[in-house]
Amino acid sequence: MPFGLTHHERNARRNESGAPKKILLTNGRFPVTIDLARQLKRAGHTVYCVDPMEYHVCRFSNAVKKSYYVDAPHVKPQGYIDGVKKAVREQNIDMIIPLHEEIFYLAKSGEPEIVNRLFAPDFNILLRLHNKWEFAKWLRGIGLDAPTTWLCKSKEDILALDLLKELALKPVFGRAKSGVYRHKPNESIPDDIPVSDEIHYVVQEWVAGSAYCSYMVIRRGDIQAFAVYPVTETLDGSSCVYFESVEHAGIRRYCEQVAKHLPETGAQIAMDFIETPEGRLVAIECNPRATSGIHLYSGTTHLARALADPDHHPPSLAKIGAHRQIAPGMMMWEKKDVNFKRYLEHQKRLMSSRDVVFTTRDLLPVLMQPFLLTSYYKICQERKMKLPEMFQWDLTWEPQGEELAWARTLIAEEDAKGGTAKAEMDDTVEEVAGVKDRIDGPPSTYVEGSA
Repeated sequence: MPFGLTHHERNARRNESGAPKKILLTNGRFPVTIDLARQLKRAGHTVYCVDPMEYHVCRFSNAVKKSYYVDAPHVKPQGYIDGVKKAVREQNIDMIIPLHEEIFYLAKSGEPEIVNRLFAPDFNILLRLHNKWEFAKWLRGIGLDAPTTWLCKSKEDILALDLLKELALKPVFGRAKSGVYRHKPNESIPDDIPVSDEIHYVVQEWVAGSAYCSYMVIRRGDIQAFAVYPVTETLDGSSCVYFESVEHAGIRRYCEQVAKHLPETGAQIAMDFIETPEGRLVAIECNPRATSGIHLYSGTTHLARALADPDHHPPSLAKIGAHRQIAPGMMMWEKKDVNFKRYLEHQKRLMSSRDVVFTTRDLLPVLMQPFLLTSYYKICQERKMKLPEMFQWDLTWEPQGEELAWARTLIAEEDAKGGTAKAEMDDTVEEVAGVKDRIDGPPSTYVEGSA
């Protein structure tokens, strides 16, 4: 390290290289978190984490040097920010890698100690990628295909649509299957959809086909790590519990276009895709943070190098055929409409794939599973929630009231000044049957290739 530099300059210099770093992970509870911690440790980095749960899988892992018990961002945002700042100061953290929706609290905190170390887009870009309406507009604006989409602010807006079509109804701010309704032709719209001026919904054409997930690390408009896996084994039709890397040239080109149009951004970007039998490829959702694609790098340093080294090249591509499973989830797999052939496929995957948590080099997280499950179910009872909801709830970002108004104003101001995140949609937004906003069709400027 050069002599005579200030503490801040030494931190900046270390962050601009692939040298070993002190890295803070923003929660410690998910399989993705412990998997990434192990990958980072293997690459020579020292890993820390924070979490609103006192007991979680990373607390017992030898890949994590210390875990900090902090306030829940969903309940006490400033307490969570203060907890992260404490960890940064005490451990002289070089880099913060976000794992879930706590990324929004950190990105909007405005705290230099956090935002200068956070591997994430600026908040205005995060907001547009996470907002399903803005994301669809942005895709169309850069010449990529997106489902025909309507923005609905009331039940009347939904009823004004053509309900003879199959549709997907989703909250603008949501995750996985939370709050999602599948409308089938001629069915009535459920009365309990909480659409309102406070909670906007998007309604999208139901695109039938094969589902895929992508994960990438991007910097300066280039991809530095990339993985694609099909959705084959799930708990509920949405939450993947089996991951196998595949080659998909169309998704790769699509993602390259997304990266190209985020030239000032360093981030993890994950997208969900549907490919129709006719070859149409559409992205239906974006998660600008870590996702299960990380598991496709298990046991290697390839992703760790891409995350920690700004100049990493060539890109770390997940090895085709690499596969991992969340074993408890595989044993609780969705058995709907299963025939004998499908059962055998499932058993083959279950018996031939490594669990993402189990490793003989770090056994304690596995041995502590009975204790952790007991702890989790106790929290479920206290909060009157089911396990999947409880496991995410205190990390989720769901803007309301003044914060929601501020977020909408931020997007409007960005659109007005034509900033980086602006989607130029003048030709594709029109007035339709009482619904103000609509995004149409596949664009002519993007030609999809074969997988």
